[in-house]
Amino acid sequence: MKSDPFTVQQIFQDRRQYRVPFYQRAYVWTRGNQWERLWEDIRDKADALLQGDDPVAHFMGAVVLEQQQKPGLLGVERLHIIDGQQRLTTLQYVLTALQHVLRQLAQPGLLPLVDGCLVNGNPDTMEEKEVERFKLWPTFRDRDQFVSGMTATTMEDLRTRFPESFTQAKRLKMIGVRHPPTLEAIIYFRDVMFEWANDTKDFDLPSRVMALAKAVLTKLKMVCILLDKEDDAQVIFETLNGHGAELHATDLIRNFIFMRAGNDAVDLYKNVWSQFETTLWSEKQSRGRLNRPRLEWFVQSAVQAETAEEIDIGRLYAGYRRFVDADAKLHGAAPQLALLNRYGEHYKALVTGKGNEPIAVFGRRISPWDASTVHPVSLRVAASELSADAQNEIFGCIESYFVRRAICGLSRKNVSAPRTPDL
Repeated sequence: MKSDPFTVQQIFQDRRQYRVPFYQRAYVWTRGNQWERLWEDIRDKADALLQGDDPVAHFMGAVVLEQQQKPGLLGVERLHIIDGQQRLTTLQYVLTALQHVLRQLAQPGLLPLVDGCLVNGNPDTMEEKEVERFKLWPTFRDRDQFVSGMTATTMEDLRTRFPESFTQAKRLKMIGVRHPPTLEAIIYFRDVMFEWANDTKDFDLPSRVMALAKAVLTKLKMVCILLDKEDDAQVIFETLNGHGAELHATDLIRNFIFMRAGNDAVDLYKNVWSQFETTLWSEKQSRGRLNRPRLEWFVQSAVQAETAEEIDIGRLYAGYRRFVDADAKLHGAAPQLALLNRYGEHYKALVTGKGNEPIAVFGRRISPWDASTVHPVSLRVAASELSADAQNEIFGCIESYFVRRAICGLSRKNVSAPRTPDL
């Protein structure tokens, strides 16, 4: 792990892209909670610079980044934002707003510096020009509004692209409309910057614009923590966000899958993965002293059903990656999701006991016992091509085993998982 302090210009000037992983939430910063305070910090630094002072940079905290391997010669350097996506995204909106102000005030001299922090150069050497041109790439939840807002060069462009957010008088609607955060952030920072820069009572316009740009580019600092290959992104995220959103192994697994989805990511998410984000799968289930979302127990069972090997729930993400890496047929997102979807239907029947399929009947009958150790073999049986009668016979043997142990007064803790058979 390496950590160094960087200014905004240093963070964004290199030819690289900061990607927000799938497991991260959507952009949620707002004017009242974060933007106004950030603007006050920028304004204070700009005021000090105008007076000839050299103020200490404002520290915005730390961001944690995970280097991604580039498959070939083409493409820009990619880093996943493990922590700090709200700050980095907001800074992109600040820089875009500064672009608007420089253009509107006819101060183009500083534009190349700002442009270099927003757009990657040399598009001919990119794999996906329309994606890699951006310094930051959000999740699909924010993507459309982000692209529309970041590529608008004038206020008229913004009005055209977000018509529902403006009145007939071309002003941003103030009541009854929830604006896209990208639009609202850009307009807020543009308006306060324009008002400050245009106040030329004591200093001329070029001096004020220079101070404003310098404050944004060089007087805001963050510590960038770059993870090494052996660093555990999940543990680090949870350490930094102990009182915030919890990161589960399945969040990382979801990101691992969808980074391989390409242009099909949105369709696969909506049509396949979204079923795993219902309450059924997020409910916490206890096994001994461990309390995990049901989705984690399911993924563990599905991988064990496929491999007939034990998977440590505490290292589920690493175990899942090893499982996928070892099977060339699973390297794409679609086959991974197909496998999870197939086992998911059986697992749902097993844990709810709903339906007339053999595994559902089996689930109802063994519900009085803690039978989680036989979930993998149960999934393997249900997903096989065995007839319903054959499946019922196998499930009957497993049920008999539990009943006989109960009659003998044996503890359920001593039940070992049967080895998954070749079916």
